[in-house]
Amino acid sequence: MVHPPEVIHVRTNLGLVPGVERLGTALLDEGLAEGIGASVGAVVEAPPYSRDRAHSSRLLNAEAMAEVALRQADVVADAIEDGRLPVVLGGDDSVIFGSLLALRRRGVYGLVFLDAHIDFYPPSDSPTGQASDAEMYLAFGHGADVIANVGGARPLVTPRAAALIGHRDPDEWRDTGAALSATDALVVSLEELRENGAEATAQRALAHLHGTGVEGFLLHIDADVLDDVLMPAVDYRVPGGLDRREFAVLAGTLLADEGVACVDVTIYNPLLDPDGEARRNLTGCLIDAFTKRAAS
Repeated sequence: MVHPPEVIHVRTNLGLVPGVERLGTALLDEGLAEGIGASVGAVVEAPPYSRDRAHSSRLLNAEAMAEVALRQADVVADAIEDGRLPVVLGGDDSVIFGSLLALRRRGVYGLVFLDAHIDFYPPSDSPTGQASDAEMYLAFGHGADVIANVGGARPLVTPRAAALIGHRDPDEWRDTGAALSATDALVVSLEELRENGAEATAQRALAHLHGTGVEGFLLHIDADVLDDVLMPAVDYRVPGGLDRREFAVLAGTLLADEGVACVDVTIYNPLLDPDGEARRNLTGCLIDAFTKRAAS
């Protein structure tokens, strides 16, 4: 059954820097909801951003992120109960916590994570203290309870039920790749995706998840998975990335699977996009993917 999408706007920058909280407004102004046939639902507002890193977790805004995650989880759950596909427009990557928490409360769910980075730094090792350095580490149940056990749901997702696709940051891989590789997660670099093709990579991720017996999965889309030429308006740029066709095939195949239960879109920063070209590119890429979903 194909569930109609419903946009949920989570206006947060707590896990990155100010600016990304404008993502949802920018994409809605560009016509995303109409382009994917979505209704527009709730807005979740975040507390003010703080640069204070004194929290014992070594995360910026740790308590505020947990509070947003709890409220977001309720909104996501309501959309699912209404028979809709929540499309969460962040914000930064910390919105993954609320989406995963909503699914974790329902049962056993997995994660497909499209990102230029693997985001597996322990918060104490992160050079920034931003949760967007560490969300996969935290989602797998590591680190301070404030996030890793938010809502009493540690882990938010098990490594064996996760597929991380599209990473291309060699420095981050050098720092944390060995630790991630020691888990049961499926990890596919951009180079490996290109060797096997976007369609085959999507099918491999789906087979991996379904082989674990999950009831469904979250599809998390970080805008920096796209080619830097298409999406320069991100705070941590990496050369290369998926072109529009590759993204449409990869994300569209994942969206067409009956197990997709929620979608996150994160990291695009409108403050870095004065002429709106990156906004138009991201909106077009998302519409392409949902169009493939509708045609499947």
